[in-house]
Amino acid sequence: MFSRRRTLCSVLAAVSVGAAGLLAGCSSPEASAATGCATPGVGAQQIDLGVLYPDTGPAAERSDAVRGGIDARIGEVNAAGGVHGRKVVYQWRDDKGSATENAMGARDLVEHQNVFGLIELSVAASGSARYLADRGVPVTGLAHEQVWSTMRNMFAFTYVTGVAVDTQGQFVRSQGGRRAVTLQPALSAGISDTADKYARSLAASGIPVVDTVNFTPNVDNPAAAASRIVAAKADTVIGLIPPDSLVGILSTLRQAGHPPKVVLSGNGYDKRLLETFGAQAAGITVPLVYRPLELGGPAIQTYLEAMNRYAPQVAQPENDSSVLAYISTDIFLEGLRLADACPTRQGFIDRLRAQNSYDAGGLISPISFRTGAGRPTTCYSFVQVNGSGNAFLVVEPDLCGNTL
Repeated sequence: MFSRRRTLCSVLAAVSVGAAGLLAGCSSPEASAATGCATPGVGAQQIDLGVLYPDTGPAAERSDAVRGGIDARIGEVNAAGGVHGRKVVYQWRDDKGSATENAMGARDLVEHQNVFGLIELSVAASGSARYLADRGVPVTGLAHEQVWSTMRNMFAFTYVTGVAVDTQGQFVRSQGGRRAVTLQPALSAGISDTADKYARSLAASGIPVVDTVNFTPNVDNPAAAASRIVAAKADTVIGLIPPDSLVGILSTLRQAGHPPKVVLSGNGYDKRLLETFGAQAAGITVPLVYRPLELGGPAIQTYLEAMNRYAPQVAQPENDSSVLAYISTDIFLEGLRLADACPTRQGFIDRLRAQNSYDAGGLISPISFRTGAGRPTTCYSFVQVNGSGNAFLVVEPDLCGNTL
């Protein structure tokens, strides 16, 4: 929770950025207005943020769940008085998972909507990364691409780098997998990079990826994809496609008498998957970079209560998209808190980058924004749909591997 304190904001003009103690005391809306803060997106009563996300296109997932995670975390902070007395609001743009659309959306939000910074929950953040870095615009979100590890203004709690890790390969081998096929959407550089990391991880455990199948929902035939998996004699499926499409292919394989031993999905940790498909989804396993909700605890209870109160449109808050959006939003709010009462973009970046222990209130293991930027995640939890298709089981609560 963020506290709301009052002091004379006019002193800020006379103190240096390093005078953190004085700056931290300036927080009320009236004091903020008195300073005449000139930072884009910072008004007397509110701070405007932008959100970029693929609502349509092959990389699109659940926009309601994503916005729900953002709404829940912002709802919490606004109910507690905002950040230094200012309400936090946002507007979003659909980048369609395309670098070109991502660049256009970022320019619109920064130049025309005058936002302070961006939360990017996209696989195509590379489209706007250089533009935002050159203008010193702070960004938090999900690091689906290597560019997140190279830009000082971009913050995430887990990174995709040129370095792969062997954790996923260890897990697949422990489950009996020996030959794999990857399912991925076409024309997505971010997901192609992810597929490459999976392939290297599996190879480190002696598991070759013997085929890569491009699959676009509502365009490609699940039976054709299943036929390729059978022809490749694969016992493992790496699914980087929407989970409902993965279920369709998995059902076809089982009906044909070729059930895979391992089905590892890049997403799908969502109770709606269970409600919709039940036992058809059995065996789908999802690696997580945060504490599985099934483990419970104060941080998870806080998250669930915030979702129920401030994002009632999400009937099942137990889903990956909402949790990741919630954490990404929390990172931005932490940066705003640290940037003090009259925030600047540079102050946000400098102070958040100096943080050495951040844990999203207990949802993730502590990370360092100071020394951990760009380091690949080596530890994952693995949750799996049980045989009845009515619950997720935590099959590996904390499996740690090595960089390759």
